[in-house]
Amino acid sequence: MTQSFYTAISGMNAGQTKISVVADNIANMNTIGFKASKVNFSDVYYNTASVGKAPSGNQGGTNPRQIGIGVKTASIARDFSSGTTLTTGLNTDLFINGSSFFTVETPTAGVVYTRDGNFTVDSSGYLVNSSGYKVLGTDDILNTSSSTTPIKIPTYISTVTTVSTNEQMADTPLNELNGLMTGGVTDGSFTITTYDNAGTPTPHVINVNGEMTVQGLVDAINAELGAGSASMANGGISLKTPAGAVRMEFQNGSADDPDAPASNIVTMMGFDSVEGVDGQYATETISYHQTISAGSPSDPNSENYSSIAINEDGIIEVKYGNGDTLSVMQDPDNPNNMVFKYTLNNGRIITGDNLTVQDNVVEPANLQIQLASFVNPNGLIAQGSNTYTVGPNSGMALYGSISSDAFGSVISGVLEGSNVDLASEFAEMVVAQRAIEANSRVFDATNQILQTLSTLGR
Repeated sequence: MTQSFYTAISGMNAGQTKISVVADNIANMNTIGFKASKVNFSDVYYNTASVGKAPSGNQGGTNPRQIGIGVKTASIARDFSSGTTLTTGLNTDLFINGSSFFTVETPTAGVVYTRDGNFTVDSSGYLVNSSGYKVLGTDDILNTSSSTTPIKIPTYISTVTTVSTNEQMADTPLNELNGLMTGGVTDGSFTITTYDNAGTPTPHVINVNGEMTVQGLVDAINAELGAGSASMANGGISLKTPAGAVRMEFQNGSADDPDAPASNIVTMMGFDSVEGVDGQYATETISYHQTISAGSPSDPNSENYSSIAINEDGIIEVKYGNGDTLSVMQDPDNPNNMVFKYTLNNGRIITGDNLTVQDNVVEPANLQIQLASFVNPNGLIAQGSNTYTVGPNSGMALYGSISSDAFGSVISGVLEGSNVDLASEFAEMVVAQRAIEANSRVFDATNQILQTLSTLGR
């Protein structure tokens, strides 16, 4: 008889557990990145009076006779589906469009994981969450171990823009020149027409393509006009009229065959005469070199950062007071690596060998957000402050940059609200309340029966 006491108590305890989970869900309905939990119950153990019998001869079979002794909490599982979207308009507020996690570093617990993208830049330039934990960046596309490099914005930089040297420019493909107008060099031909003293034109048709190097273009021009007619100088190509000619003209396309594919190279490079120098011609500057050093507030030549933007690949673009932008991009020659990218305020982009960034300024991992994904997110262990740590059943973690397409994407200017469904929570609360009331009635009924039996004994 007394077993029903304990069975009823287990039912009330289960109801109380459900109420506690519901209370936590409702309390965190406005917590950024919060994931609601749900309780699942299971029966416990059975007192078995008989396991039953199989049919035999003229005797039919009998079923087992068992009495359950209560209920227990089987699991408390989190719902890791996306929460509501909260538009803030702040560039450093991020929403993960996918099932991954941001990685942040704490002073005591090391690397932890969060869906809370409420980030700011502190006075030292670090990207931190609301608890002051540093957000981690990476230059790995995919890895099974986490980066330990925090995202640090170079708040002050000192820049020097110069024209590229001949050595820096020679092996650069035409379409990678950072001094060209937007669009690049199209495949086809262009014509250099020379004129003698009598004004007789002689067209020289040269075929080009975007993969041709600057040195290759110089060689092609010299092959048509004669050795020494073209050379590299001052970040561009310098030309002089060949022997027997007094002037030159340049045009896109072939003067011999107007129907042949025409390259836009003359427009892109700006071939023109050199003012005040007879017989000399040159392109505009077609190759710049940028050197970036650490700046300081006391240096009048330094530029302070004015804002940052974060694109859907998690790449950070830092804009400075002069309108220039520092960022990173995938290396065209090795997509597994990131290289720096510097955009001048006139829109010209400088990358690769044309960009020198001093080691004490920034590294590529500082400008790309790292995400992590897990085989079983429900195996993560909540640590408070909207963070989780790896659990025994969370499975292998995969780390990397968002540009790998393995982690989803991020949306800037938006935060992820909680995924608490208030209507469902109220319904669960009523169910739990009724379960506690019903079990308390069983407890009361058992108590009254025992009182009756005690009275009979007197």
